[in-house]
Amino acid sequence: MLRFVRKLFAQNILLQVGSLNSLAIGVRVVCGLITSKLIAIYVGASGMAILGDLRNFMSSLQSLGQLGISNGVIKYAATYKKEEKQLRALVATVLKLPFLVSLGLGILVVIAAPQFNRLIFDIGTDFTTIIRLAGIALPLFTLQTLLLNILNGLGDYRRVIFINLSVNLAGMLLSVVLIIWYSLWGAMLAVVVAGILALGITLFFLRKYFENAKAVFGLKADVQILKKLGSYAFMSLFSAVAAPWVYIAIRQYIIATDGIEQAGYWDAMLRLSDYYLMFATSVLTLYVLPKLASATGKNQLRRVTLDFYKSILPFFALCLIAIFLLKGFIIRLVYDASFLEMRPIFIWQLAGDLIRVASLVIAYEIIAKNKVKTFVITQIVSLSIIYFSSVWLVSHYGFVGAGMAHLFSYSLYLLVLLGIFRKELFSRPSTD
Repeated sequence: MLRFVRKLFAQNILLQVGSLNSLAIGVRVVCGLITSKLIAIYVGASGMAILGDLRNFMSSLQSLGQLGISNGVIKYAATYKKEEKQLRALVATVLKLPFLVSLGLGILVVIAAPQFNRLIFDIGTDFTTIIRLAGIALPLFTLQTLLLNILNGLGDYRRVIFINLSVNLAGMLLSVVLIIWYSLWGAMLAVVVAGILALGITLFFLRKYFENAKAVFGLKADVQILKKLGSYAFMSLFSAVAAPWVYIAIRQYIIATDGIEQAGYWDAMLRLSDYYLMFATSVLTLYVLPKLASATGKNQLRRVTLDFYKSILPFFALCLIAIFLLKGFIIRLVYDASFLEMRPIFIWQLAGDLIRVASLVIAYEIIAKNKVKTFVITQIVSLSIIYFSSVWLVSHYGFVGAGMAHLFSYSLYLLVLLGIFRKELFSRPSTD
């Protein structure tokens, strides 16, 4: 039996990546659980809702700063892996321009911090200083993320995973200290400062490349590469910037109709969802996207999808069932007894996340093959459905309605994707 397992892992790259990635995800989840417990104790459900708004704002800001080219960087780093001249031009281009844009955007955020404070939180509180710190940290967030994107595209999975391991451990220690000392303010500060810490750790792991970095940064930005990344920028910016604001709008609607505590319960469910989704989405980013990006065969989408459905999705589904059965215990473990009111949303969120993961492996074909029109249409439909269905269902069922809308929107999204890629997925396989 042991020999069979070893042989299976030796022949299946997806399982190898998934296993090594599982260690990093496990550490990240443990770090997240510790942080969540402290937030529940020192900040409470209302503070969790405020933190959710800040995280969504930071996500939107970072996407703008990166010009939405992360997925394009992964694709072209994989494409130019064996072409040193092109790879150097790519690295120089994707590090220089986004950094300058992030710098300008960061300055704008610092100047307009009071206006952003009113727009994001809308609860009569002043977090202007936190927003200004976010603007200052933005260029460093951008540089760290793009460095990891390049490593992802080059297939340096081990280095990426070990960097993420170190970042998560250091970030958790920072969060523990700041939350205990400064409560909500400390939790918000940890969200902002984490990117600066992450860049320092990433540069430490990449220190042996510093000599080459001088030559690379001496190159000019390549206009042709910018054109190739342009469509990826448009695709990613549209969803990565719009989606966080949709969630901010949903959260504010829950606060207005059901209360800030209930908005905190919904955000607590989203945090749990983020933890268990890390495994599946990381495998998608580390393995599926580069695989689809470099594919030339007509049946590659079918192969990659079936491989993922057979090896990863069943395990993920079993984990979701276990989470549902143990939801009371998990709530007390991760948060505290005051969060038990969030139990009704579990079934809807878990079911929606299963459908979400099943759809994402297909949706990555849109990104990998640069299908801009398809991407924009599906994203507009998806975000519109999640927002309007959330508003309607929250008005009838309270914060639980947001979980119902999550399941409804991703079910429709999967059906749309199956319709778009019906030929690639369901036609008779041909010989490549």
